[in-house]
Amino acid sequence: MQKVSFLVDRQKVTGTLFYPEKIKAKNPAILFVHGWTSNQEKSFQYAETLSKLGFICFLFDMRGHGSSEGDISKSTPKEFLRDVLAAYDYLVSLEEVDPRNISGVGSSFGCYLLAIASKKKSFKRLALRVPADYPNEVFDKAKMQNSGSNNSELVEWRKQPKKSHETFALQAISHYVGEVLVIEAEKDTIVPHETIVNYLNSMKKAKQVTHIIMKDSPHSISPGRFRDEYEQILIDWFKDKI
Repeated sequence: MQKVSFLVDRQKVTGTLFYPEKIKAKNPAILFVHGWTSNQEKSFQYAETLSKLGFICFLFDMRGHGSSEGDISKSTPKEFLRDVLAAYDYLVSLEEVDPRNISGVGSSFGCYLLAIASKKKSFKRLALRVPADYPNEVFDKAKMQNSGSNNSELVEWRKQPKKSHETFALQAISHYVGEVLVIEAEKDTIVPHETIVNYLNSMKKAKQVTHIIMKDSPHSISPGRFRDEYEQILIDWFKDKI
């Protein structure tokens, strides 16, 4: 495990690298993008496991989260996207990383950002757990004002069927041609089933789409049963992709 940092908009963003025991000249890598008000440490469990499979795993705290600099109350999705793009660039700049074999693993808001980033950067595969979506008009507004956990109007908006051209995330994912794993939480009250359907319906060009429903799982998962289950899902999906 190696702690690193890089600058985005003159603010320090902190990250962590997990390396396989045996490092090749060029290695597949995974970029983890955490959810809203979360942090990189909540995915250490998964990164440590996937690094043992042979992946270099890179996790980071978006601005205003964890130990990264920035004001979470003022930052916008557009600004958080810049963090994700900068983290991707940092990862592919590492000499031991194969830039042609980069995967993304995201949760909720992190999936939204990864979906948009997939149109700007090259991802061979994406693993999206409870992928959230947002109206385009809030992209330049403070994210704090548009959180699904405290915004009933947003949750109702997410329950409506949408075409792939209606949101930035759906539009971007509609052009994605790699492999996708979509993980739905059965008891999710923040990202409803219809949002998952909207994502799946937009993935027409994807090479392969796998949809898994975690039975009884809520949106946010704590250490224990559901995190262990999610870890096993990631292992099963990534183990033959080295």
